[in-house]
Amino acid sequence: MAKTLIAAVLCLLLSACEQKSSYDAPTLQRWNELKAELGPTFAGSPAWQAHMDFVEAGLVEAGVVAVETIPAPYTRWWAADKPSNAERALQIGDAVLPVASYWAYSGSTPAKGVTAPLLMYKKGLPREALRGRIVVFQVSPAPAGMAAMFSIGNQFATEDFAGPPGISNDQWYQGNYVTRFGRFDEVLKGSGAAGAIVVFSMSADRLAGLYTFPLFNLGIVGVPGLYVDAAVGADVLAAAKQGAVATLTLLAQTADVTPYFYTAVLPGRDYGTAQDEEVLLVTHSDGPNLTQENGTLGILALVREFAQRPQAERPRSLRVLLDPQHYSPGRHLIDWYEMHPQVMQRVVAVLGVEHIGQLEYGESEQGYGLTGRAEPWLIYARNDKAMIAAAIDAINTSGVPRTELRVPEKKGQGRWTGLAEVALKRDINGYATLSNMSGYWGTTAGIESFDAELGSLQIDTLVLLLDVLMLAPAQEGAAAAPL
Repeated sequence: MAKTLIAAVLCLLLSACEQKSSYDAPTLQRWNELKAELGPTFAGSPAWQAHMDFVEAGLVEAGVVAVETIPAPYTRWWAADKPSNAERALQIGDAVLPVASYWAYSGSTPAKGVTAPLLMYKKGLPREALRGRIVVFQVSPAPAGMAAMFSIGNQFATEDFAGPPGISNDQWYQGNYVTRFGRFDEVLKGSGAAGAIVVFSMSADRLAGLYTFPLFNLGIVGVPGLYVDAAVGADVLAAAKQGAVATLTLLAQTADVTPYFYTAVLPGRDYGTAQDEEVLLVTHSDGPNLTQENGTLGILALVREFAQRPQAERPRSLRVLLDPQHYSPGRHLIDWYEMHPQVMQRVVAVLGVEHIGQLEYGESEQGYGLTGRAEPWLIYARNDKAMIAAAIDAINTSGVPRTELRVPEKKGQGRWTGLAEVALKRDINGYATLSNMSGYWGTTAGIESFDAELGSLQIDTLVLLLDVLMLAPAQEGAAAAPL
């Protein structure tokens, strides 16, 4: 009775009862609504586990075998996404100032907060000067000189790809500044500072929910920190210049958790023999919002689509790999590839899947919000004439909008981005797909930011790319090349 009920629920949620399509727009909408209801899926959190349970059940229902999980334990830090004033607050004198977000993995205060004089940080300030102070940092917009970094050529782009400059480049720059460029965490760690405030050059709506990324270092900074927008920041900066006293509250928790790598195989025609070859489907399984990362659902759609074909008509096996280390401190400390040399000897191609169905965010006179357009979608390919031509044909055939093809091995087309970079490291065939990231560095992007019709067209493209990888001749000796 219980098994019958479970099967019925899976049939409903995964659309296993529908034969016309394994990933039509209504199915993708339903899947993503379920994920959105969970909230951020940080590795090891209850939301992450619930999402993984859903994806794993769908993959098993599709017919995967050889399921394996590899633990990736770490100490998780978290704070409430929708806090009360008692959980997250900033007060200077009698003024209670709104807080846009928090510094993830910074630290935690007592229930009453910490009270200390403000100190404006200047590069080179003696470390001892920070002790007992609430240190104020400032993040400016991306400098004009960085425009060249983002002005990258391409191999092909759809006619609608070009358009007015969006905010994604500046969002990436400012969002990455705290730990990548400014290294504020290294400034504070062990300093004895009482707290920290980071002032961003963003509106409150744009900054809301911004999550610290990347988390290069293990552990917690040890100094609780808050993020404020430009308008609130003006008051904070003025107060810091006067050495005013502030009270900062950030209540956070920690727990030892054990998320895991998940891998499984949809057998191809030669599965279980010495002739078996595999195409790797890889994505992150953790992220702060709906579509970073819903690559798991993209891979589920691909596996279900290819599972509809008889095994004898699948030239290669499909190897699923879901990596939980995207937003974990230290990032990618466990090398799954190094742990599985026998598996990687069979892998002759790779497809990276990330950021399905994203809509673009922007700023205008009306404020910050969705622009009504698709977020630009990027496809990376190896420098092979047949692979490039096949990718262009896939883009045109599917009719996917705002899409660009880059070949990083060609001069002027930037660097490879995405988990399918293993194609370069092992010199095998491969494509990586992902989107620009305008409003997707934080915890606030929900189901309203997802377009199921767009997601369906993107998966149409992925199916065509995967067909190419299923048939493309393996590069001689490539599968045995060292990482």
